[in-house]
Amino acid sequence: MTEQPAGWYPDPFAAEPGATRYWDGERWTSQAQAPAPEPAASGWGAGPSNRAEPGYGQAGYDQQPAGYPEELPWASADRSGETAGWGARVGAYLLDMIPVVVLTMVLLWMTGVYDAMNAAIASNDTAAVDAASAMMLVTHPAGFTITIANLAFVALYNIGFHTSRGQTPGKMLVGIRVRRLDEDRNPDLKAAGLRWLVQFGPNMLSGVALLGMLAGMFSIADHLWPLWDQRRQAFHDKAGRTLVVRAR
Repeated sequence: MTEQPAGWYPDPFAAEPGATRYWDGERWTSQAQAPAPEPAASGWGAGPSNRAEPGYGQAGYDQQPAGYPEELPWASADRSGETAGWGARVGAYLLDMIPVVVLTMVLLWMTGVYDAMNAAIASNDTAAVDAASAMMLVTHPAGFTITIANLAFVALYNIGFHTSRGQTPGKMLVGIRVRRLDEDRNPDLKAAGLRWLVQFGPNMLSGVALLGMLAGMFSIADHLWPLWDQRRQAFHDKAGRTLVVRAR
């Protein structure tokens, strides 16, 4: 796609024709203008005109206004800036979970949970299996260590990538990014931190009887909410005042 100069162009996201939006040279901004009302017709025989007459500061029928680019920024197949679909968000989330799974396996081995579970299964002792399983709960020292380490890693991973690039590696692979709600910029530290806290914070309650069940239900609702939300925002998007949009 050719680079286009900054300026006001027809809004590709508007619900009605005639609206304009400011293109800053790289992406669409939140600055938009509603279409101007049509002038009232005068005289008995006057009727609405579908085309503006040449002159009076307007371009003729066969020419574009001065400074108007020959190729508009949205004329190509590039759909960057559109709200990302739910499938792309889920795909990015699953890809970003791969390093978390690898880290968890390492922590299970380091805390002795892996060896305890293998020994319990080999002994065919139900009580031993239950005891080894309990080691993975957040109420057990080993489970607590694993949970805290995972949360810290996910915090650095998500907050770091979102503030610096607007994308985690998973989002880069599927072609989506996170932007602020009020302007097309990467989330700041506060916004990225709130997104992480709402999305992953409830994991701290896993394994705590009723609270763990409620936290799990909240996480499911959080990931499903973009399916019917007008802006396709999850709860963590609303908390951080962000949008997830297409990067290409």
